Amino acid sequence: MRKLMMAAIGLMMAMSANAQYLNDSKTPFEEGKMYVNAAFSSMSLSYSKAEDFNFGINGKVGYFIIDNLMGVGVAGLTSEGSGDRTTLQLGAGARWYFDTIGIYVGGIAKYAYQREKVVIDNVKLHSSINDFRPELNAGYTFFLNRNITVEPEAYYEISCEDSDYSGFGLRVGLSIYFNL
Repeated sequence: MRKLMMAAIGLMMAMSANAQYLNDSKTPFEEGKMYVNAAFSSMSLSYSKAEDFNFGINGKVGYFIIDNLMGVGVAGLTSEGSGDRTTLQLGAGARWYFDTIGIYVGGIAKYAYQREKVVIDNVKLHSSINDFRPELNAGYTFFLNRNITVEPEAYYEISCEDSDYSGFGLRVGLSIYFNL
């Protein structure tokens, strides 16, 4: 009985400490804060008709224009198959946070340059695609401490060049929120 009582007291103390952090006068998504993120994506977690196994790494930089609204710049590199297709993406967009709970939605307008190896009659050739690929995403910001977060994110990317390159996937990133 004593162990159960101590566990209940410990649980109440943890909940009250968490509530004090969440009721802090400053929001973690306040105007003027900077954001840096490195994310691994698509490690067999994305799907589109044109892709095999792929691995991607993405970087994001952001700035809170006003509370809960962040402007975002992104860069990414994805390699598919055994290097048969490589894609470089650059873009800009925005992300909206729902108060201090950490859930966000966003949109990014991206330019993608894709280079692919093609074999025709035992001759290796290269083809390339220039594409506009807008993206919609949603995720959750899980704070490990006041500045460092883990951010799982689901996204849907639309290819304007070829619908076979449109697809959805998951990313998990490690982020830092800081003031200048």
